[in-house]
Order: sequence, then C-alpha cells, then structure tokens
Amino acid sequence: MINNNNIFIFTSTRADYGLQRWIIKEMQKSNKFNTYVVVGGTHLLEEYGNTIVEISKDDIKNIIKIPFLNTSLDASSLTSSIGNGLIQITQIFNTCKPDFMVLLGDRYELFIMAIAALLYKIPIIHLHGGENTTSVIDEQVRHAITKMAHIHMPSTELYAENISKMGEEDWRIHIIGAPGIENIKKLELYKKEEILKLTGINVSNNTIICTYHPVTLEGEDSVKWQIKNLLEALSKFDFQIVFTRPNAEVGSDEIVNMIKKFVDGNPKAYFFDSLGSKLYLGFLKYARAVVGNSSSGIIETPSFSIATVNIGNRQEGRLQPESIIQTGYSVNEIYKGIEKALYDTEFFAKIKNIKNPYGDGNTSNYIIEAMEEILKIPKEKLLKKRLDFEVKKNEWHKYF
Repeated sequence: MINNNNIFIFTSTRADYGLQRWIIKEMQKSNKFNTYVVVGGTHLLEEYGNTIVEISKDDIKNIIKIPFLNTSLDASSLTSSIGNGLIQITQIFNTCKPDFMVLLGDRYELFIMAIAALLYKIPIIHLHGGENTTSVIDEQVRHAITKMAHIHMPSTELYAENISKMGEEDWRIHIIGAPGIENIKKLELYKKEEILKLTGINVSNNTIICTYHPVTLEGEDSVKWQIKNLLEALSKFDFQIVFTRPNAEVGSDEIVNMIKKFVDGNPKAYFFDSLGSKLYLGFLKYARAVVGNSSSGIIETPSFSIATVNIGNRQEGRLQPESIIQTGYSVNEIYKGIEKALYDTEFFAKIKNIKNPYGDGNTSNYIIEAMEEILKIPKEKLLKKRLDFEVKKNEWHKYF
C-alpha cells in the first residue's frame, strides 16, 4: 500500500502530457509526494502515435495505464469510453486511493477522474481553469470541472478572476502561469539538421505549422467546409505545410481524411500523427507562422515571436496576445490572415519582442510551492466547498 501525499496526475493526449511534463518530473523528484501518472486516451492508440512511448522516454515512473478510449469517435463511442474509464479507475482507487488528483484543462475525459475523485472524497486540483472557448464543448467541461475541483491553478489573473466570479473562494486559487511555456524554456529543441534527419523536412525553407481541431458545437457538417476552405487558402502559398493530427473528438476523422488527401497531392505538405513536444516546438522555432485553431497557437507560439492565424470560434473568449491574427472561416479571410502573418513587416516589428502574458516558464516550481501550502490545509476544509459571491478582494495567490 502506498504512503500519504499520493498525487495522481492524469494525461489522455499528447498535448496535455506536453503541458504537464515538468510538473510530473518536479513532483516525482520531491520527497514530499508519491506521484503516479494515470495514462489513457490517445496515448495508447497506434493511430495517434502511441505517445505513451514519449512518456516512457522521459523517464516518468509510476505509470498506471487505463485503455478506455474506443477507436470510433462518434458521440455514442466517446460516451461509452467515459464509462469504460470509470470502471477501470474505480478498480485502481480500490487498490491505491490517492490523496490528491491533478487534472489539466477541459477535455471530456477529465470527467472520468473528476467523478471518481468526488465519490472517493479525493481533493481535485485543476489547472488551466477559468478560460473561455465558447464554441466547443470544452467550455462546459472546463467550468464543470472548476465547480467539482477544490484547488484552482489558472494561468493568468484574468482567469483567476473568472473562477472567483463563479463563486469559488479566493484562498483556493493559485495563479501559476501556463505549463506549456516551461517546455520552451527547458527543452533543448532540435536544430535544423536534426529536424531534417528525423522528418525529412528542411525547415530552412519557408514552413507553416497547421493544427485544426473540430469546433464541436458547430456540428459535423460544418467541419467539411471549414477544412475545405482552410486547405484552399493554404494552397495559395508556396510554403511547406506541416499538419499535426487533431484531438480525438467528433469530427476529427473527417479532418484527418481531408488533410491526408491534400497531402497526397501536395509534395510540400506533410502530416504527422504526433510530433511530440520537443519536435513540435522545434518546428515552431523555425516556422514562419502557425495556422489553425489550437490553443498552442494562443499560449505557446507567442514565445517564439511569430504570428498565429487563429481561425474561427474554437478559441473565442481566450486571452489573445498581440501576435494572434483572428480570421473567420472564408477562404478569403484565411488567405488574408496568412498573408499578413507572412509578409506584414509592420506587424513583425510589433510582435518581435512580445511579452507572453501566460507566464515566465517556472510553473512546475510554483506548483510545488503551492502544494506545500495546500498540504497544510485540513482535508475537511478542502472538501467542504461553499459558494462565495461576496465582494472579493482578489486575495488569491500569485506566483509570477
């Protein structure tokens, strides 16, 4: 049986693991915690790159696998996947119950851990809460997890304020920055010749990085014309285009099929199931621009002082640095956005020394510092939440 201060950290995609890498490493180094990493979702699927291999290469210990995700991505299958995950995590909790559960973000898989943690009276620590993305189901998931969670670790003061307005007590809120910035600071990114050797792509040539996820509240039919317009706009530029696979959501299969067809007919286009954090950030280091609707374009990309062409409504409501060029879905709007990102010298000058509002790259240290304080709080106080809508004094904890 494991000892006290057992921390379970959950990861279900390449993206959320990349954000949590240094948190896991620092917590596993600390003698104050026993840290276990619950790995499921697309990490265990071959078609998504079997990214549990990346976790193992990072020398992460105490891995617990829960292969809950069905290969089909329709609503029925995804709902069944949550049920599968609940059954599996229940069996694990019956053997080794954690003292804290750490959850990051807003994906539907988080409900597996959050529901089980609530019923087992395990305090939930939630990272990246308080954000807004109004056109995807992530919005409802994120705020539902906030109300289920006992400690909140948002990335910015604006998001801390949103959590406070939701009735969460300020003493529960710790502003730590965005974990993804830490990868940029700590990973030794690949050089151009290393990327060429690994992928066959010469990033000395003009390169665009593209990740496009389904906008889940706009319907499956809209996915087709959205990606059709994106591909048509991209085809107007004589650039290398590196596509990465979208998240496992309703509509993502359609996106993948259309991108692969585009890549088959375009010798300068490439598709990857998973690049991994180090290779993805290596591409960002040398890319001319990022195009799509991924949160990484909003949060991590500004640290490279390059533009992000953010298409449509998936990231609507999220705090956007000056390097973001927002467009609609039409071919012309996307084309003009990419054109500005690639050729507008005045815009380049404005974003050259941009300060990323999402933190300073020390998130894992701030989390360790916060956790040492949280461990002093009686569990009964943590678990007994109350709605607090009184006039606040913003008495949360800010670490940067």
